[in-house]
Amino acid sequence: MIFPEWTTANITLYIVLFIAALGAGPVIYFGQAMLGEDKLRSKGKIPARVGMTFLYSVPILALYISARDYVPNASPIQWTVLAVVALHFVKRVSESLFVHRYSKPSGLLPTFLVASLYSTAAFVIGWLNRAPIPAVDVGFILGILFFVIGIAGNFYHHKLLADLRKNSFDYFIPKGGWFEYVVCPHYLFEIITWLGFAMLSRHLAVWLILLFVIGYLTARGLRTLEWYRQNFSSFPKDRKAILPFIL
Repeated sequence: MIFPEWTTANITLYIVLFIAALGAGPVIYFGQAMLGEDKLRSKGKIPARVGMTFLYSVPILALYISARDYVPNASPIQWTVLAVVALHFVKRVSESLFVHRYSKPSGLLPTFLVASLYSTAAFVIGWLNRAPIPAVDVGFILGILFFVIGIAGNFYHHKLLADLRKNSFDYFIPKGGWFEYVVCPHYLFEIITWLGFAMLSRHLAVWLILLFVIGYLTARGLRTLEWYRQNFSSFPKDRKAILPFIL
């Protein structure tokens, strides 16, 4: 793990990151409970496809801005880190444009909030990539492996959901793939993708970002599970939220 120089500014920054990482799950879980949002989507004012495309496009710009000064002389390790993060968000933009089927508009505030969070994460990874690990090691190879598994599993389950909704925008109990075990396998594979980022970067801040993503997506998964149980009397009792057989 690569630690920062412990200046006053860095200590303050990492305290904020640590609090955000620990607080993401409770804030999202209890916040959605209090808001009582329908299927986790607030009433929106912009077309969902436009909102989601914007949400995932801005982090690509943030990544470029953070790394543009060292890209011409970047090492293979630096290029790998930048490439996997960019590929992740390019994939999400492509899915937003060509794969997902939306039944409701997106909320303006949630769209900008999530775009800001993902853009900050992309910028931090790109900025810290100025000081990469010195050489490829087992952890770096595992990082690539986790990234490939995560991005492939995430896409597969997004495509599965889209195919199941081809003929109707009504909500239903998802089936197929890991949907037989959890309601949000795409969240699980998203977490695996970010685990890959953390293992490739190795900076402490990126591990805290991973912790934030875990809390955020786990909370959303738990709220989704509760929603299905409340709205479908036939929902399987043994199905979990995000981690098969466990959570």
